Amino acid sequence: MSERAREFTAFVPENVYKRIARDIRREKYVTPYMIAEKYSMTISLAKQVLRRLEKEGIVELYSPSRRAPLYIVKASKAKK
Repeated sequence: MSERAREFTAFVPENVYKRIARDIRREKYVTPYMIAEKYSMTISLAKQVLRRLEKEGIVELYSPSRRAPLYIVKASKAKK
């Protein structure tokens, strides 16, 4: 399965995605389990969301693991 096909196997509404991106900025770290529990989605879908956030530069993969990857939230440049 190609990378592009894997990325779009499930659908997250854009408003939910934006809310996740906004809410995780308050956290020091985030895991797929944290996203899945808070937003009532599957772990695999939460992993897809986190991979997308990583591509956008909002989070950074800290501890790669097939089962439970750990992401750290990058500091916002707009903070004063």
